[in-house]
Amino acid sequence: MRSLLAVWLIALFSLIPSDLSAARPPSYASQNGMPITVEEYWQLVRNTRDAILPMVSKPVSDIRGELEGLAEKWEQVGAVELADHTVVQIEPAYFTAELRADPPRLDRLGNLLNTLLLAHEKYPQNLFTLEDIDPLKEILARPEFQWEESQPIVMPDWLDRILNWLDQLANRFFNTTLSYGRIPLIVTAVLLFLLSLFFVSRGLSRSLVREAQLEGEGSESDDLLTSQGAFKRAEDLSGHGDYRNAIRYLYLSSLLVLDEQGVMRYDRSRTNREYLRSISSRPELAAPLRDVIEVFDRVWYGFQTVDEKTYKSYVEHVEELREKKE
Repeated sequence: MRSLLAVWLIALFSLIPSDLSAARPPSYASQNGMPITVEEYWQLVRNTRDAILPMVSKPVSDIRGELEGLAEKWEQVGAVELADHTVVQIEPAYFTAELRADPPRLDRLGNLLNTLLLAHEKYPQNLFTLEDIDPLKEILARPEFQWEESQPIVMPDWLDRILNWLDQLANRFFNTTLSYGRIPLIVTAVLLFLLSLFFVSRGLSRSLVREAQLEGEGSESDDLLTSQGAFKRAEDLSGHGDYRNAIRYLYLSSLLVLDEQGVMRYDRSRTNREYLRSISSRPELAAPLRDVIEVFDRVWYGFQTVDEKTYKSYVEHVEELREKKE
């Protein structure tokens, strides 16, 4: 992974030829304010990389001491002189911070220096010029890359007339509102409120009628049923294709069989959640009863469609509950 230091230094020095003259000895530091050469700079990078590689097998205390010495060397590098005698200022704070990291991160330092040296050696190998763009111009001139400018969408006359009419109607309404004050807005709001109230009341009345029908379907004779009687009635109803009511009587049969065995008390005023809570100490019965109740709720209260396959599956759940009790 290239670090910020690697990218910065590559941009500055990768264009420098590798055969620069080394007129002065490699001091790796600015002495008396004099910058080091580019060759000295890259030699310092190599020496730092070579010094870090064998540190893996050394004690941590020795590693820290050697890294501190390398950091001090890098702190003395303040400028680099290019081939044209241009002096570039160097800020090694990022790299010295990596050298002084606690705990030492030798792998990160090695990767950083290797990436920097590899980029310096390989870049730039190929320099692109404007002539290299000519093949691209030929490719873009092919027919598949040509297109016509999109034409604006023209609306049909009838749609345009409708939109104009709506626009005129809206302008007329707002002009009337401005002429007569807030009265038209108040009248419109009252009408909308009355219309909403009508639909809400109609939906509520339908819900009440449906609840009344459901209550009526649970006749007084249900209290006189036994588990076997409810099961037999379910079989009769399913034979006539009335699977919804058949599931209801299978549900009653499941509750009645538990009542007859003294496991829980059947009471029409109790909720399904109360039934499940009353046998929570019997998980072998609570699990199959929960399946029976969930299917019944979806079919009876959720009006889920029931076919013969769904009904037979429900019968298996009820039989499982009866067998566990027995």
